[in-house]
Amino acid sequence: MRQHTVVFILLVCSSAHLCAQSEEALREYFEGRTVVVKQDLPASKTGIDVYPDSASTTTADYNRRIKQFGVAIPRNQSVPLTSVRVRDKSIELQLGGSVAGETNDVSPAASVAVEKTPRERSLERDIERETDPERQTRMQQELDALRKQRQKEDARLKAALAQLSTGSEDRSRITGSGSRINLVFPSGVPSRALNPDYVRAALRSWIDFTTPERASPPPVASDEPALPSGLRKGMTETELEHMFGDPVKRESETQGDLRVEVLTFKRDGSTLEATMVEGVLVRFRQWSD
Repeated sequence: MRQHTVVFILLVCSSAHLCAQSEEALREYFEGRTVVVKQDLPASKTGIDVYPDSASTTTADYNRRIKQFGVAIPRNQSVPLTSVRVRDKSIELQLGGSVAGETNDVSPAASVAVEKTPRERSLERDIERETDPERQTRMQQELDALRKQRQKEDARLKAALAQLSTGSEDRSRITGSGSRINLVFPSGVPSRALNPDYVRAALRSWIDFTTPERASPPPVASDEPALPSGLRKGMTETELEHMFGDPVKRESETQGDLRVEVLTFKRDGSTLEATMVEGVLVRFRQWSD
C-alpha cells in the first residue's frame, strides 16, 4: 500500500512538472504581469535576441538595433508583458506592445481620398444647368483646377501611406508598439525552457520580475471601446476636433516633403491616436485608458 502511495505521488509530481512545461504555462504566468526593464529596449518589431545556452555575446547586435531604431522602452521603466509565444527556435516576449482593446486601423491599400470641396460639388451641379457658353467655360476651368488640386493631394496621401507602411518599424516608438525580447535556441526550444523559472533566470540581466504589482488582464474583444460614429480615414484635423476636442498631445515630423503629425485625443475614458499627413487622417487606433 505504501509503495502504491509513493508511485501515485511521483506520478502526480511528474504530471505537474509536465503541465508546467508548456506555452500555456508561460502565458498564464507572464502575460499581464508588470515588470521593470533593466536595459533600454529598441523600437523595433524584431526586438533583441538573447541566447541562454550560448556564451557568445549579443552586445554588438543590441547596440546596432538601438542605434538604428532608437529606444522604445527606457531602462528602469515599468511596462506590461503583453504576450508570450513559443516558436520552433525561440520564445518571444512582447513588452508594452499592442493588446486587445486597441484598434490599429492601417492598411497600405486602404483608400484615403480627399473629399470634394463644397465649391467643387456646387460647380458640378451648376455647370450642367448653365446656358451661357462663356460662363460655362469659366466654371469648367475652375472645376478642372479644383479637381487637379484634389488629385495632387490624393497622390501625396498615397505616397504617405506607402512610406508609413514600409517604414512602420522605424516609427514604432511614435506609435507606441513597444519592444520584444527573443530567447533564441538555434537547435530548437528545449522542454526545460518551457518553464517560468527558466525564463526568469535567462532574462535576469534584462527584466526584473520581482515587482509584486500585476497588470490587469488585457480586455476581451467585447470590452473594446466602440469607435465613434463618423470616424474615418480622410478626415481633417478640424473634423476630429469637433468630435474629440483639442488634442492633448501633438508630435510632428517631416518625411520627405510630407508633414506628418501624431495627435492624441482623450474622451470618455478612452484614447484616440490619430496619424495625420498634410492635415488628413490616414491612420488611427483607439484603446481604453
